[in-house]
Amino acid sequence: MPDPLPIDEVLPELRARLAEGRALVLTAPPGAGKSTRVPPLLVSLTAKQVYLLQPRRLAAKALARRIAHEQGWQLGREVGFRVRFEKSGGPATRLWVMTEGSLTRQLQADPYLDGVGVVILDEFHERSLHTDLALSYLRELQRTVRDDLVIVVMSATMDAAPVAEFLGGCAVVESPGRMFPVVTSHWQGAQDLAIGDTVARCVTQARLDPQCGDILVFLAGMGEIRACQRALETIQGVDVLPLHGSLPPEEQDRALSPGPRPRIVLSTNVAETSVTIPGVRTVIDSGQARVLRHDPGTGLDELRLQAISRQSAVQRAGRAGRTAPGRCIRLWTPLADGRLEAATAPEIRRVDLAPVTLALKGLGYADTRTFPWFDPPEAARGAAAEELLHLLGALTAPWAGLTQLGERLAGLPLHPRLGRLLHAAAQAQCLQLGATLAALAGERDVRLPQRHDEPPADPAPCDALERLDLLADAVKARFAGHLRSQGIDPGACAQVVQARDEILASWGGGWRQSDRERSADPEQICRLLLAAYPDRVARRSGDANRAALAGGVAIEIDRGSALYAAKGQERAPLLIATELQELMRGGKPVVLMRQGAEIDEAWLTELPGGVRREERLAYDAERGRVVSAIRWMYRDLAVREAPGQPGDAAAASALLAEALAPQARALLLGPEDGEDEQQLALRSWLARVAWLRTQLPELALPELGDADLAELVRELCAGCSTRAEVVAKPARDWLAARLDRAQQLALAEHAPERFTVPTGNAIRLQYSLERAPILAVRLQELFGVKETPRLARGRVPVLLHLLAPNYRVEQITQDLASFWANTYPQVRKDLRARYPKHSWPDDPLTAPPQARGRPRE
Repeated sequence: MPDPLPIDEVLPELRARLAEGRALVLTAPPGAGKSTRVPPLLVSLTAKQVYLLQPRRLAAKALARRIAHEQGWQLGREVGFRVRFEKSGGPATRLWVMTEGSLTRQLQADPYLDGVGVVILDEFHERSLHTDLALSYLRELQRTVRDDLVIVVMSATMDAAPVAEFLGGCAVVESPGRMFPVVTSHWQGAQDLAIGDTVARCVTQARLDPQCGDILVFLAGMGEIRACQRALETIQGVDVLPLHGSLPPEEQDRALSPGPRPRIVLSTNVAETSVTIPGVRTVIDSGQARVLRHDPGTGLDELRLQAISRQSAVQRAGRAGRTAPGRCIRLWTPLADGRLEAATAPEIRRVDLAPVTLALKGLGYADTRTFPWFDPPEAARGAAAEELLHLLGALTAPWAGLTQLGERLAGLPLHPRLGRLLHAAAQAQCLQLGATLAALAGERDVRLPQRHDEPPADPAPCDALERLDLLADAVKARFAGHLRSQGIDPGACAQVVQARDEILASWGGGWRQSDRERSADPEQICRLLLAAYPDRVARRSGDANRAALAGGVAIEIDRGSALYAAKGQERAPLLIATELQELMRGGKPVVLMRQGAEIDEAWLTELPGGVRREERLAYDAERGRVVSAIRWMYRDLAVREAPGQPGDAAAASALLAEALAPQARALLLGPEDGEDEQQLALRSWLARVAWLRTQLPELALPELGDADLAELVRELCAGCSTRAEVVAKPARDWLAARLDRAQQLALAEHAPERFTVPTGNAIRLQYSLERAPILAVRLQELFGVKETPRLARGRVPVLLHLLAPNYRVEQITQDLASFWANTYPQVRKDLRARYPKHSWPDDPLTAPPQARGRPRE
């Protein structure tokens, strides 16, 4: 008999509650035994199979082994497991432990789960995308055609009320658990060291405690695990063991099983839940995790390093108190502790929805907006998934049903992108190559990170070629450890080979082993990758190592990529980005293309939507004209451009008007001291209208402002494509047309542009709203004029600027009669001395006007 666990106390209550209803929510703290004891109980309550869902493959396989050990069952007979590409069990298996993704794939073939009596969703608080899908679908299945189906939701840390309400107001059972006390403290050492050095110091200090036990270190990822392994190499008498989902089964078992020596287990967050590591009394928590986030606006995935949530911190600390009192050392400050988020955002709010959307289509939900989600996704995420699937050829249209290809993709245990790649490979009769490329894209990189990436000596049209060569070298060397010195990750290579073979098996049909990957045509590889990433097309910019991605995202090509252009090197202008990473540089986000492939424009014509020809008009301010560019567009990306002549005269005129209207005043009037005759005439005309409008309001003259000038420019642009053509048009005549006939006559009479003096000279009047109109005239030209000329129906005398023969102002007056009588004698005396050749009569009122100087009599 297995040892008693706290959960055993509530098993009778569970049995009773399930006799009353078909759903149940169970909360129990870590170590209570819910994952190992509840499933066998439920097996005893049904004649059908029981499914136990887990969010991680490692946990699913470990739990199956643990349950088999506790119950005296045989793994693969009474209890089995089913994870991606791996299965242990058969027709007699009563309890299946599986990942939620495995259930999603099974539903494609068996949507009613006819042979299943109970489904258990364990560790529900993690809220993986497939967990949400499973809960939502199972509830709808139970509510409609399977009222006999039992649904049990379990978690250590979750709010049970919303789930219970979603399941029809079902019972909630709480187990008190039996957590041994865990003392939590914060690392007091230096906070600015590399993670490997920090962990090494913390481990050394922790091992001074006689009650230390085995140590479990939580780290963000495999890079951090490798760094800590190197830093801990000098510690004697211990086994340093990595633990993550990519390890081979035998290495996972080694980390999960007691050993002869003290152990230091370096784990990702796979050890947070469900997995018990015997002997662990000390937990060292880095407080970080890599969380996948998908931006629906750009279509980019980002594996972001971030602080864990408070919920995760509690789960991790609990690993130290599963079998005895323990302690948890947190490698962050108490201040940072107060800033932790309560819980990690559910995957449905942060990851790519394309795989689950494809699954829903396969289950009959053509319009996935009708699916009864427990927690519906954001509209933008759903729309982005629909658009990608349509682009891949899986849908007849967004929010519509599957194509024949879509039905095929829905049955594959692959992301729709990689399924599309595999389908293209099958059509090209290179299925093994396609499976290898899909495995390389879906698993971790076989090339180890380079500390100082240099551009490849022999550039290639795609990064996959190098990976294929590295993989072939690893296979030939039987994945030996020395490959790491050559920049090859042997563990990753082994995983890729396993994934490739399992992908081929999932495709079905015959295929033969060959070495076609190594000798494959590079163009064929690039074409296959394009089939998987049709939304990631980019065009290099002026800087060959920068590019614009479809969707408007600017990217940089990594120096370690085969697509990096050396100085002066010509590279293909179009490419696809198969691996992108967003990082911060100088406080600003930068999107780096780690891997990609060069493509040909002609290939894009074969994709949905193809390449379309557009004429793009633009106003060239430097040349002052509308210019045309012919663009060949793929989605919203210009893949090629060429100059052309504007073919649409109306569109060219409209664009010219849009460009010139905001600068109408400067365009039409020029600078105030400008001497352009046409601009001067228009400035004068507008000043006359504005002045007369204030003097004779009864004329109802219009108030002509900037808006009117802008409208005038728009009218002048009709039939034009250059600024010069607009400027050459008689703008004053167009503007004068806004006055009726009576207003035009009144303007000419009462605010004339010029005043004719007795000599016959027509002199331009200067109008302003601040003063009377100015008539600047040489004094001699007014001989014989007794009174000041008047405007505006005689209401306003002009302001006379009386000029000397050199055209400089001698006197300013509005009373010419007074000037002749009182001021002229002194002015005459001064001017006669300065200009003796000019006529300066004693009586200016009887003297003939003079237009030029003449000898004195």
